[in-house]
Amino acid sequence: MADRDDTLIVPVNVDALVVNQDLRQRDGQGFRRWRPNFNLLRHSLSPEVAPFTNEDPWNATQEHETDEKYKRYDGVYVRWELPDALRQGAARAEGGRTEFPLVPNRWLVVRQVQGRDDLTAGWVVESDFLDPEDGTSRFMHPVRPGAGDPATTPYRSTIITTQIGRKQSVSGGTWSEPTDASRKELFLTAVGPGIMTFHVYQPYHENVFSLHDPLDGIDSGVVNYQVVGWYSDPAQEELRRRLDGEGATVASVLAGLGWTVADLPGTWTPDSTTYCGRALQVRWSRDGDAPDSDRPEKTDVRDRIAVGSSADEAHAALVAKARAALPANSGNALDHTTDPALLHVLGKGLLNTLDEPDGDVLTAQALHKGWFQQVPGGYVWRLADTADKGNVSGDPKSVTWSGVAPEHEAWLAELNGYQSAYDRAERELTALQQRLYGLWWMHSLPLIPPQYRRERLYAEIDPANADGLAARVAAAQDDLKKKLKAVTDCVNGRPLPKGYELRKETLPPFYQVTDPTMVLAGAKSHTAHKPLTRDGELVCRIPSQIVDDGRANPFTSLQLSGLPSVASALLIEFACVLDPKNAGKYPPDIAPDAWRQPWKPLLFQWRVEHWQVPYGTPNSPNWTFDGSTYQWTNGSPATDAIEVTGRRFLVPLPQHTVGGGLEQHAADHPDPAVAEALTAAAAQIKDLDLLSQRLDGLTDAFALRDPAPGVSPPGEIGKLIGDAFRHLPDPGMLPEPFKGWQDSGFAQIRAGQFAVSKLSVVDEFGQSLDVLLPGDAPTFVPKVGDSLHTHDKFVQPTDTGRFVQLPPRLLQAARLRFDFVAEHDDARLVDLTANTTPVGAWIVPNYVDRSLLCYAPTGEPLGELRLELREGEGGDVTTAVAWGPLPDSRVNTIDALRETRPQLYAFARELAAKGPDAFADLLAAVDHALAGIDPGNPYGDEVLGALLGRPLALVRARLGFELDGLPVADGGWQYALDWKTQEAWATRQGDTAPAEMAHLDYRWPVRLGNAGQKGDGLIGYFSEADYGTFYSVATPGDHPHTDYVAPISDANWPELRADSTDRTHLTLLLDPLATVHATTDILPVTGLQLPSRFTRTALAAMRVALRLSPVLTTIRKVPGKDVGVGDASSAFVNALAVPHPTSPQGTWDWAELVVPDAPAGADTAPRWNHEPVVQIDQKARLDENGPTVRTGFLRLSGGIDTK
Repeated sequence: MADRDDTLIVPVNVDALVVNQDLRQRDGQGFRRWRPNFNLLRHSLSPEVAPFTNEDPWNATQEHETDEKYKRYDGVYVRWELPDALRQGAARAEGGRTEFPLVPNRWLVVRQVQGRDDLTAGWVVESDFLDPEDGTSRFMHPVRPGAGDPATTPYRSTIITTQIGRKQSVSGGTWSEPTDASRKELFLTAVGPGIMTFHVYQPYHENVFSLHDPLDGIDSGVVNYQVVGWYSDPAQEELRRRLDGEGATVASVLAGLGWTVADLPGTWTPDSTTYCGRALQVRWSRDGDAPDSDRPEKTDVRDRIAVGSSADEAHAALVAKARAALPANSGNALDHTTDPALLHVLGKGLLNTLDEPDGDVLTAQALHKGWFQQVPGGYVWRLADTADKGNVSGDPKSVTWSGVAPEHEAWLAELNGYQSAYDRAERELTALQQRLYGLWWMHSLPLIPPQYRRERLYAEIDPANADGLAARVAAAQDDLKKKLKAVTDCVNGRPLPKGYELRKETLPPFYQVTDPTMVLAGAKSHTAHKPLTRDGELVCRIPSQIVDDGRANPFTSLQLSGLPSVASALLIEFACVLDPKNAGKYPPDIAPDAWRQPWKPLLFQWRVEHWQVPYGTPNSPNWTFDGSTYQWTNGSPATDAIEVTGRRFLVPLPQHTVGGGLEQHAADHPDPAVAEALTAAAAQIKDLDLLSQRLDGLTDAFALRDPAPGVSPPGEIGKLIGDAFRHLPDPGMLPEPFKGWQDSGFAQIRAGQFAVSKLSVVDEFGQSLDVLLPGDAPTFVPKVGDSLHTHDKFVQPTDTGRFVQLPPRLLQAARLRFDFVAEHDDARLVDLTANTTPVGAWIVPNYVDRSLLCYAPTGEPLGELRLELREGEGGDVTTAVAWGPLPDSRVNTIDALRETRPQLYAFARELAAKGPDAFADLLAAVDHALAGIDPGNPYGDEVLGALLGRPLALVRARLGFELDGLPVADGGWQYALDWKTQEAWATRQGDTAPAEMAHLDYRWPVRLGNAGQKGDGLIGYFSEADYGTFYSVATPGDHPHTDYVAPISDANWPELRADSTDRTHLTLLLDPLATVHATTDILPVTGLQLPSRFTRTALAAMRVALRLSPVLTTIRKVPGKDVGVGDASSAFVNALAVPHPTSPQGTWDWAELVVPDAPAGADTAPRWNHEPVVQIDQKARLDENGPTVRTGFLRLSGGIDTK
């Protein structure tokens, strides 16, 4: 028959769980099984019940209760595992929704009892059978708008609950394919009604992907099972869908599915698929002991649990405690070779970072960053020079900050303005949509506060109400479309300059803190079946490869006439497998290993009690920032703990991250022998018995967000909400009579300590390992990662070892914006304003004269700040800080800088007023700071190091926290309708925050710079417009002369509200080729570095100058080419013989201010005269003029290598 000859046989793994009274009563409660409640969808709630609730009891737990009624659960639970290809969802068109493949909806399960042919039985499982009474597992009809007549389709246009799956015996009668019109269209996928665990958690899918064999009348025996699956309509199955695709071949389709066939005939094309798997030698005993399995005892796991900010940190804490517990000379490898901190680094793939300069610091910053989830932060447009040449002329007059003509730069700034407006509007729209979703859901609740009328709630979600939230969302959507059009029109509205391309780059992301991760060792993650794959592909067969030794079908008691003919062939193969003469003869896809009771950890249920430690007040915070982390130092915790529960998948993450790190290290290692050893170690590590999962939902609970997935509303309101239905609000308790509004439990920030009070591991069949029950909680002491240590201050005075500290974090995604602003206007961001620069000046320390050379942002010379002697009116000589012009500069006084260089003017004016002692302190602080900065010697010439310091940039910047959208607010009932206050916050700068957003008044310190990090380029900074104090990374010394230079410390760190409005402006003195770091702990470290467009051209144009006064010189005639004048054919020129440094790059010349000899009435203003120079030597020359004494400057052109 065609279905025999043209079907592809796909192997599946089959598990069989033996359940008897002893297993059910293990540890008092052997199972935690629950079923979904799809009626909750009517209230837009997740159908998956809350952890530790609504569980189906499987054994007697009440006093005087007998076990009799629970015996119906005894028997063997046979469960088959769908192939990977049928469990993977994907979008089938660009931008489309994720779709899962249809799965087989018919399964033949055959039982054979060893030595008892009369007990052979078989059932056909109709996996997609739907009936609210006769179905088995809770389900809901698939939903499709305009579904049509229920008599012709399984789909419905709204939520209709039902039950799915049934089994039909083929032992006493025949089975035939149903002919109902409503059952022709297939719909079943691995996720069933949209629950990701549907195909893997057996209580969800009995008689769908599993079967319960009660083994009635059989008290003990060895049982074998074969499972065969197929599609009721092969035309709708996944293989056929792919084969019908354009250009598809059998080879390409099999490769896409991850399947392979040995010796596949070149002309053979499968017409359908058949799935087959077996469970052999299942040992059944109704009244015996629970079968032996890999399930551990809770004591094996309880003392091997760790908590950290990441899985790798928790794993490192677990290893550290294990090593500390070993006795001296134990001989265990942990005792002397295992570095827990290195494991942490290895798991994050940071071994190479650790070996870099500043490796310890960079690694710590990267690890800290890993404790946050990145959220897209918007975009910025750049004009990229495809040749990467920029302005190479070195002419300051030709500089534009993007490297293009001014008109193109104006267009680019306009485009970035449109993009910034769009990004912000999109984030704010999402926040409003989420608020609308919450109101829509709250409006439908059966009980609402008496302070509200339901009509009032409805008015907010009614699009026809112009003053309501729905109308505001609609207007925001229209506005967003206009802003997107503005971006698109601007992009398409101007041709690009030649040699440039327009690039859309991502802005730094927002960061949302992730919840702590728990790692469990010893939970015995299940031992996998022997692999059915070869070289990563699932090995399938064609019908001619079915085992057939010529025997007749021995399962004559089964009525097979209505089944595919391949089923009979596979039953003959089953008989061959069961024949003792064939033991060990067949591969695992045909004859799997003998049965072992499965233990397959799947889910992790937890309950914690959390005591909030509030921020305190802005003037007296409870948490102290030490420059790196926060510590709880003041105040008391909340009196009552809040209880949070969660349930998540368990994953073997730590061993894979560490193993992956070793594999990467092996790939990078130059020694083949070491690389081979590392690869072998990686393979061993991946076999470690470690499971982990985040305590997902903890932070959401503090923010009154329900972490369960939401449901998209129908109709017009659904279009307005779009995809913003991720979380429902948790509005808290309703008001009590005569007491008014109740505290919603909104935590404002995430900060405090928690203790785990309940912890269970649940496997795929619902078997439970209750690691921690409430009675055990006080004495449970987890291993804790360094970032979550309590530091000897506890929320409760007893059993303090159980506590884990959560340092302060924001409840919503945010970022620290560190932006360049225009030199002349703090309100203008450089990226949004054409022809602007944040650079106020370039300052070069002169080690020879102990002065500061000042240059314009373009590299043009301005002047020199130095000490000079002045005679007072009484004849006294004093020292003052003076300004003098550099060669070719017309800036003769500090006041001349007021309009053109305002930041340099304020700096120089205040420094001159402070006097010589302040000047000396500044020079000393700069020297000490530069000694600790190493940008990798990018200038490439020791001349700068011997005579001059590296060029420093005086840069104007803006610092402030930015929230992802509107501020998070108290979502309790009291503020349910107060969305306008939330939206209007951005326009209320400086105001005290309203009660529902009181956390916006909290101030968070920001430490700038890092003296211990050579790659940090900050010298120091001035705050706002105050140039009277220079906050320096390095101190001037042990005994500074003045208070002009103040070391950066907690006494002067900027403190900012995290509200998107509070900002501070700073003038930074920095090394332009290094990064300035800003540390807050509540967010990852933020870096700021000058883009090359601000540095490369200016440094190339800069002519550093050394004052020489007086110096004895002579004039010498030399070939012009020897002094950089003209080419090889040029004549001799006059050059000044003067001592000067030898430099491998650049050209020296002489500059002096001269008064020209001019006739009466002509301009006699001094002007700068330039002459080439040559090195002095000991040779006598008769043609030289006599020596003269001169005063002027040696200048070096092109002396700074900016490559």
